[in-house]
Amino acid sequence: MKKAVIAFLFVFLLLPGLVSAQEYTESATIKKVYYDKDEQAYYIQTVDENQDEFWHYGLLYALKEDKTLTKYLNQTLVNKKAEVTYEDYESDDPEDWELYDFVIID
Repeated sequence: MKKAVIAFLFVFLLLPGLVSAQEYTESATIKKVYYDKDEQAYYIQTVDENQDEFWHYGLLYALKEDKTLTKYLNQTLVNKKAEVTYEDYESDDPEDWELYDFVIID
């Protein structure tokens, strides 16, 4: 009986956290590819259709920037369409959102 009560409490204490998070998929456009020296990685920056939500997606790690690679990635990926899937924990602060999936569709 004790195990049943613990399982019951465990499920219902976790349920509000699971219900409050909602998953969204939005269309976005890739605006640039850049190298972040602090993170030692290349990132893709996108903007949504309303030009007000930006996502930065880690593309690959590199110990230093290769200017030729940066130029090529920008020429290849800029203005491509992408679908961004993220989870929103009922917060207006984008820092509280979690990026799940990033798909280039164009």
